[in-house]
Amino acid sequence: MRRPEILLLMAVFALSSVSLSAQKLTSGSIDVLKGEKTLNVVFDYSNITVGNLANPFATGKGTPEKEYVAKKTSELNEKKPGDGDRWAQAWKDDRARLFQPALLKELNEKLEKQGVVVKEDGSDAKYTLVVKTVFIDPGWNIGVSKKEAFISLMIDVAETADHSKVAATVEMKNVLKKVQVSYGDMTFDFAVGQRLQACYEQAGISFGKYLSKGLSK
Repeated sequence: MRRPEILLLMAVFALSSVSLSAQKLTSGSIDVLKGEKTLNVVFDYSNITVGNLANPFATGKGTPEKEYVAKKTSELNEKKPGDGDRWAQAWKDDRARLFQPALLKELNEKLEKQGVVVKEDGSDAKYTLVVKTVFIDPGWNIGVSKKEAFISLMIDVAETADHSKVAATVEMKNVLKKVQVSYGDMTFDFAVGQRLQACYEQAGISFGKYLSKGLSK
């Protein structure tokens, strides 16, 4: 089979969006958000564990992010000087460039019917969503072999004036969204940032639906 035919076949059997996320309220109540029209949001990446690739859903097991990044950077630099440094910079930059906008876009779309807007730097809002990334499995795609990425989050509903005053905490485990494979634009998820962006997008969708349903009661 020729390469164009293979790519076309991949397009025909493109992977659909799938979420294996499970979210639950672990403490408090989101009722405090009823009547609020603006919510602030901050993203916290200070305590991340990076997944054990041998176990696709080993949430809570793996390597502290600092160790993972140091090892990966060193390995890539040994193969080609500078590659590791560029990878490490992208690993950090993708948060503000890809992940946060993806989550916020979907979250706001799901809350539109409730008249609620979530934004960064929303210091005028009474409450802040503190989105903590606690687990990342970056997955892989080397063409002949692939494993989806996924993330786990803890989201605190806190007072903007004092984030230690938490009204509710929502846990989201194993948030996964398969990246759509296309033929025309040659879009594939070989880049880890692209795979993780899809996960944050799904997190925005799922959490947005959760909040919308809760605020409509």
